[in-house]
Amino acid sequence: MINEERLKQTFCDLVRLYAPSGDERAVFDYLSRAMTRLGAKVIEDDAGRETGMKCGNLVATFPATAEGLPGVAFTAHMDCVEKCEGIEPILEDGVYHSAGDTILGGDDKAGVAAIVEALTVMKETFLPHGKILAVFTVQEESSLGGSRHFDGKHAEGIDFGYVLDADGVPGTVASAGPGEYKITCTMHGRAAHAGIAPEKGINAIQMAACALSRIQSGRIDEETTCNIGCIEGGLATNIVPETCTIFAEARSRDPAKLAAVVAKMTAAMKSAEEDFPGGTAEIDTEELYRGFAIGEDHPAIRLVRAACAGLGFPVRLTATGGGSDANWFNKNAFPAVLLGVGMTDFHTPAETLAVKDLIGSARLVYALIEAQSHAAH
Repeated sequence: MINEERLKQTFCDLVRLYAPSGDERAVFDYLSRAMTRLGAKVIEDDAGRETGMKCGNLVATFPATAEGLPGVAFTAHMDCVEKCEGIEPILEDGVYHSAGDTILGGDDKAGVAAIVEALTVMKETFLPHGKILAVFTVQEESSLGGSRHFDGKHAEGIDFGYVLDADGVPGTVASAGPGEYKITCTMHGRAAHAGIAPEKGINAIQMAACALSRIQSGRIDEETTCNIGCIEGGLATNIVPETCTIFAEARSRDPAKLAAVVAKMTAAMKSAEEDFPGGTAEIDTEELYRGFAIGEDHPAIRLVRAACAGLGFPVRLTATGGGSDANWFNKNAFPAVLLGVGMTDFHTPAETLAVKDLIGSARLVYALIEAQSHAAH
């Protein structure tokens, strides 16, 4: 069913379009034309306005053609990390890579192309289906800004969805993901001449070092992590540093564990005040997104099992340690799981994508639509 040559052309067209986070307009226009040709109702939502960027999410709606079938959403993001200008995809021995020092852009143009091709075949074959929603998001790579500002009103009648934006071959299903907090701490000490009167100063960098020595970082357990990502402070070697800022994060798929890790981190940071009288620790914590977990008996999982069985794809249920659009869709719109599309070494010039995985992803999306009858209301 899948037109492999057309799919490959769509993928190459998409990766050649420059679409860094916040400037996805070229991809939006390409997809708007494609979805309109298929008869979808296409809108641009308010995500661009909400984030102050140039483009919103593309939301394409295909009304149901058969009664009693669940509404299903398919989503992928339009943006990519930088080094995505002037991408030239090269196909060698069944594998795509970039011709130069750019990324390839399979993250997430592989997911986008697979959805476009599957929906095209759906229309060509007059496949009966429930309501179908295609959501192509913006700013996934920078802040999950598109899905964060996706209004659930656009997903009325949608029962669950699939986010095509994970590593692993088609058949890989990430049914759980972590929540994340950003922790920023600025240590305020006192400046002084480092050679003449160091005793008059309070060294903010030492305050930070003292606090960090009390924080367990790295992998805490199989579903919880903590990272100290950046430290900024000081002006010159002859000045006792007055300020030092710590930028850190914590993630966990267990909300209670996440709260406990954040509490321990902030307590350790605050404890520096006791060791450096007169110094203060200014701490800010921000929840970036909440975790999600979809049970094995959920209709979204049952449907993907049925679709993969028909294709002969093994199903591998897994959990991710990263944030994705699935986090916000689960919170604001509909239950969603992540599907593997075969991307490897993404965000680097070494990125590759096997053609068989690109084709397999499109076949899986089509099979999910075809298998909707297995999850009929």
